[in-house]
Formats: sequence, C-alpha cells, structure tokens
Amino acid sequence: MRALVLAAAMLGLGALAVPTEANAVVCARGVVRAGCVGPNGAVVARRPVAVVVRPAPVVRCAIVNGRRVCR
Repeated sequence: MRALVLAAAMLGLGALAVPTEANAVVCARGVVRAGCVGPNGAVVARRPVAVVVRPAPVVRCAIVNGRRVCR
C-alpha cells in the first residue's frame, strides 16, 4: 500500500513539472496610449481624440392655416 501511495505521489509531481504554455493577456491604459501583451506579441494603440457632439437643433412646430409648419 505504501508503494502504491508513493507511486501516485510521484506521478502527481511529474504532472506538475510538465511546462505548459502561458495564455495570459495583460492590458494597461496610460495617459497617451493603451497597450496589451499576450502570448502572440504586444499591441499599442493611441487614444482617440475627443469628439464634441453638438445637440440637435430645437424644432418648433405650429399649426398655421390648418397646416403643421415646423422651423
């Protein structure tokens, strides 16, 4: 029984010693750039320029001579 436990322990330790491929991806965001590093290499990207969106103009409608007029 002791030999069986010892053999199982050796097999378990042998399985832990086998090197495996790293699949982790690490990303970071900086002031000017953002980047990610993975198993296939690295990617760096510039941050996009802020876009200002203007609100839509106010449309006012009224009924004039029985017709709807919007300006």
